[in-house]
Amino acid sequence: MKKNFKYFGVVAAIIAVTFTSCEDLEVENLNEKNSSDIFSDPTTFPSVVDGAFLTWWQATQLSSPNMPISVYAQTLSSSWGNWGMRDLGTIPRAPIQNTLTYNNRAFMTTPWARLNQSLAQVNDLLRVMNSEFGGTIDDGNGNDLTNQVLANGKLAQGLALGTLGLIFDQAFIADETVSAIDLGTLELSPYTDVVAAAITKLTEAAAIFDGDASTTHSAINGLNYDNVEAARFARSFAAKILAYSSRDAAEAAANDWNQILSLTANTVTADISPAGDGVFWWTRILIQGQFPLWTRVSQRIINMMEGGTGSGTTSDPSNATAPYPWPDGTNTLPEITAPRDARISTDFVYNSGVQFAADRGYYFYSSYNFNKYNYYIAALLGPMPHLTMNEIGMIRAEALIRTGGSKTEAAALINATRVTRGGLTALTGTESDADMLKEITYERLVEFAWDGALNGWYFRRIASDPSHFLQPGTASQLPLPAQELEILGLDVYTFGG
Repeated sequence: MKKNFKYFGVVAAIIAVTFTSCEDLEVENLNEKNSSDIFSDPTTFPSVVDGAFLTWWQATQLSSPNMPISVYAQTLSSSWGNWGMRDLGTIPRAPIQNTLTYNNRAFMTTPWARLNQSLAQVNDLLRVMNSEFGGTIDDGNGNDLTNQVLANGKLAQGLALGTLGLIFDQAFIADETVSAIDLGTLELSPYTDVVAAAITKLTEAAAIFDGDASTTHSAINGLNYDNVEAARFARSFAAKILAYSSRDAAEAAANDWNQILSLTANTVTADISPAGDGVFWWTRILIQGQFPLWTRVSQRIINMMEGGTGSGTTSDPSNATAPYPWPDGTNTLPEITAPRDARISTDFVYNSGVQFAADRGYYFYSSYNFNKYNYYIAALLGPMPHLTMNEIGMIRAEALIRTGGSKTEAAALINATRVTRGGLTALTGTESDADMLKEITYERLVEFAWDGALNGWYFRRIASDPSHFLQPGTASQLPLPAQELEILGLDVYTFGG
């Protein structure tokens, strides 16, 4: 596949505007400079690289793809048509509408455009740094800025490539070493190679941060890291990207859990929770994702938490407190007054009615809405949990189990949320590997599905127990957007159904 990659840098920037919804582009960044200004003044290079992190954030966190894909994963539930939630949530699943005219195509086009834009921005800058400034720059006062730009640049490259690899079946792998001539013949690479390239960039970033005490990372709003914590940040995301990159249980079992275990040995010392500013740094899933008139917690999650199967294929209509699927013709279910898992009461709020359209399917119905981060809704301010220490701990727990490591340590990591927040019986480490892996997915779905972006989708596709799998017909990856495929001269394709 060697079609027209010479247009990639330009097309990525253009489609970032063309393909994203008006809602996601409401705010103009008046501080943005043009490329000729930026590339002529090396003292601005650190801030230019920093800008790529906002583009990365906005690629997934705003409305699309996070909202519709969360409904697709049956963590969130909504029958409303906004952003493609109804389309993706409808059962039986239909193939993804990968067309030029599909109104809700932003869940494909937004991440594709913005992640490639973030990557291209850093690649262009680092290429200029090498070609025009000999690969080294300073602030004009003799203070070297080279490692600051390189470390953060590689970090941004790793995050952009890694997120592309998590979402799409293929993508372009490019960095500053790819010349303009070579860009014209660059081939699309499978997601496995894209993820591997991302891990390389993130580990290279960590090494530069570790080796230079003058480097810092403060590009993500509310996060201010010295070089040591910045290196831990890079390793934390490398672990997440690699652990969640598998498309099914078999791939997950064959993943490089030894590498993941090594990455989790030295990760962040505090939750990665960017600060919402209500303008640039915000996330839709903590707004409409917590409004009961807009969305609910999938009944599949409630059923699982009440001791049901939690399966997308096995009916559990006789569960006394949380039948699944929601019974047809029933408009309300009683509140769960003595929940098996305490988080039904602490993280969710009961509603006596459901405002969804019954003719779109009662399987969308649920009595509970998510309310764990209700502080955020009023002004879109405050921490937005993205990758917490407990989530990283769950990744390490899985790595320990899959590599024959300490199951006692794994149990303690699982119990950090299972017991402390859920009030469930503690695991001891004497359970079977299969049972412990099942409980890891349980904890992920309950604790972290509203954190980050697309987490519920990742959790279900790497789950080891069939009760946690994606609904049959749900795509485990997205196709390249139809317009991009047409630009490249490739056949349009799709997944799902």
